Amino acid sequence: MAIRDSGYNDGFAEGKKDGLEEGLKEGMKEGIKKGIEKGKKETKTEYIRKMLEEKIDINLISKITGLSIDELKNIK
Repeated sequence: MAIRDSGYNDGFAEGKKDGLEEGLKEGMKEGIKKGIEKGKKETKTEYIRKMLEEKIDINLISKITGLSIDELKNIK
């Protein structure tokens, strides 16, 4: 009975280790993905601010960016 318990414990520990490693990998992938998306959004917002500062027509900015006029006004 002790040998079986030892095998179970070893298997459990190995499974836990593998699960943690896989979880970390997935977490890193998700974190990188979110970071990239945040960077894209910040870059887009910066470009919009610059277009607004240059007095580019807000309707044209809306057409190009896909944002509504109200969304653009909130960026100012």
